[in-house]
Amino acid sequence: MKKYFVETTDRWKIDALATMMNKTNPFMAIIFCRTKARVDKIEMKLEERGYNVQKLHSDIPQIKREKIIRSFKKAEIQYLIATDVASRGLDITGVTHIFNVDIPEKAETYIHRIGRTARAGEEGATYLFVDPKDKKVLREIEELLGERLEKIEYDGEREVRNINDSYKKKYNKKIKTRSGERK
Repeated sequence: MKKYFVETTDRWKIDALATMMNKTNPFMAIIFCRTKARVDKIEMKLEERGYNVQKLHSDIPQIKREKIIRSFKKAEIQYLIATDVASRGLDITGVTHIFNVDIPEKAETYIHRIGRTARAGEEGATYLFVDPKDKKVLREIEELLGERLEKIEYDGEREVRNINDSYKKKYNKKIKTRSGERK
């Protein structure tokens, strides 16, 4: 399993997450957040961007949670956004990526989260989005793993500016008419 961390700030985490999702295009992924409110926000923001997402946390009735898990197991949902309610006990084949939007409070929780991928000898990748204030827990995670996570550089402001510039170039071109005039 490949393990990465993306150094960013809370302000740019959703954009960093979307960037990594676009770059890796996982078959199925679980996106872990620390709180129910964060799960709700991430689901809303990713739905707005057109991703196939569904949320899972303790405020969702048990019957609906079971339905969501069945849909995810059938690969009808590409991204499951969850609190740590999903970090233990879920045995779902086909999960290729784990995205940790929030660093867990305890290093051991990270181990449970990443255990949802690379099952039965399959390949997997994990991404941990780290705010500078979270460096201490990152070091604890690396100590517990006995290895360092590979750093991925991410400059949120520059990435968003580049995306906006390429969008403008692609969609705001002058239209050439038959007479050769530009409108």
